[in-house]
Amino acid sequence: MLKNILVAYNGLPGSDAALKGAVQVQQRFDTDLTGLFAHGNPFLSRQLHKAWMPQKMQDAIVEAADSPSDDIREKFDEICQVVPAEKKTWINSGGSVQTTVTRYSRLFDLTILGMHEKSFAHNLSHLELFPDRIALESGRPVLVFPSNPPVDCFDKTIVIAWDGKRAAARALADAKLFLKAGHNVDLVSIGRMPLAEATPGVDIGKLFKNHGWNVTISEIPLSKKTISQILVEHCRNVDAGLLVMGAYEHSPLREGLFGGVTQDISLGAEIPVLMSH
Repeated sequence: MLKNILVAYNGLPGSDAALKGAVQVQQRFDTDLTGLFAHGNPFLSRQLHKAWMPQKMQDAIVEAADSPSDDIREKFDEICQVVPAEKKTWINSGGSVQTTVTRYSRLFDLTILGMHEKSFAHNLSHLELFPDRIALESGRPVLVFPSNPPVDCFDKTIVIAWDGKRAAARALADAKLFLKAGHNVDLVSIGRMPLAEATPGVDIGKLFKNHGWNVTISEIPLSKKTISQILVEHCRNVDAGLLVMGAYEHSPLREGLFGGVTQDISLGAEIPVLMSH
């Protein structure tokens, strides 16, 4: 059951989408919502407390680094107007952005982020967040919102990408946060052994129906398209509102070098994606 959700918010367009999505989740499940502005600038941090640097200069650097904080807090409050004050918290934190968000994520039921966006502004590059890495490093589920998600995304079909591995099993368990009786669930397996052969003697459809879900099993052959392209296309074809998937069954280094499903989906999905590792 969802009680506490965290949203990483930095005022950039991707985090605006994440915050709007977080408000949807808060309103649907009546959770507490915590906004986290993590903005530690590694370059500035390295310059502070140097023996040669006068205190006034250090103070000026800190003031420059913190100057956007008030504006970002105002944007947060504006987007969260419908959230009751007693259910809304704001945290302004320095330190490495990726590390800070990961550390806080471990305490929450769900962390909500925007799609990865690269800031080309020199003074904002340190605000970059990689949602797939947060899922990997935090050990908690991460919900990633694209820029224009469907308004009724949680009422639509939920697609679960299934490869039979540990991360997919974890993602399936975390998906139960959003599933209710009568929900349409599409279990998708791409280019793998038929599910009936992989787990003989198990009626997968019955397992899902025991939860009250309406299940469809889609077994899709491999093609010239990438697995991420097949997944995105399938979600579009079934008018899905949420994609659920395990994150990083291959190593992050391998995916970073050669590309992979987790990385591609975190950059290009058209609907919210629930990632777990």
